[in-house]
Amino acid sequence: MTVFDRPSASELLDAVIDFINAETKSEDYPANKRFKLQIVSNVLSIIKRELDLGKKINEDFSKLGADLIKEKDFSADKLAEKIRNNEIDISDKSFIDFLYKLTEKKIDIDNPKYKKI
Repeated sequence: MTVFDRPSASELLDAVIDFINAETKSEDYPANKRFKLQIVSNVLSIIKRELDLGKKINEDFSKLGADLIKEKDFSADKLAEKIRNNEIDISDKSFIDFLYKLTEKKIDIDNPKYKKI
């Protein structure tokens, strides 16, 4: 539930992204300006995906990280400390799996097309 009315932040971003994408397909703009608009559209798309997916990804990886470091609360600082203290072996499969899953989820935000290659 949210106290905010529609349109949501995600819906507003969709509207702006759609507008920019339509403009970049228009011949009304010089090619260099269309290119710059496409960059803006890509940045807004990243922001939208992070808004839509970020909370769930953070929750999932906090749980996975807590399991990995065998503590109730996870943080990157705790993980780094355990690696520095040789409490976690960086060649361990569970650590590599954690990093692989994290990388996949970051790609889902940054550029989901990379996973299709």
